[in-house]
Amino acid sequence: MVLTGTVPKSLPEQRSRWPFFVCLALLAPVVAYVLVFKVPEWRNDEKLARLEERVSMFPLPPDTEHDIGTTIQGTVGLQSGNSNHCDYLVRMPVLTKLPDAEIARYYESAAVEGVEGRELSGTVYVNPSRSWKDDYKSVIVQFFDGFHDPGLDMRCH
Repeated sequence: MVLTGTVPKSLPEQRSRWPFFVCLALLAPVVAYVLVFKVPEWRNDEKLARLEERVSMFPLPPDTEHDIGTTIQGTVGLQSGNSNHCDYLVRMPVLTKLPDAEIARYYESAAVEGVEGRELSGTVYVNPSRSWKDDYKSVIVQFFDGFHDPGLDMRCH
């Protein structure tokens, strides 16, 4: 009997599996990063978006309107204090004919639901210069909801 070095055609060639494991090893840190750090950020961004929506739906006082060309601005992260908590800040620019004290009183008595259900009142900042619209003044109304559990959101540490 003579042994030959040929492989019978009926046996399939075995493929190397190292490219699969290399790709898996490169992909695993990316997936871990997204799960550990980005998912908490997305959750806090969603909480901020809901707070922005509640602020924008709060009725404006008489002789007040939204400032055209500007939008509500929201920020999540460490806004006050030193560390290890999440703060949510929403700013809404408006134009008003009301006296400073009256618009401040209106938003100080506001009851907007915060991130975790606590009622928030607004703080009013009046721009001392005139507005682009006659007889109106620019006002920034700010709602702050702070000192929430940061989780793994790195913006809050």
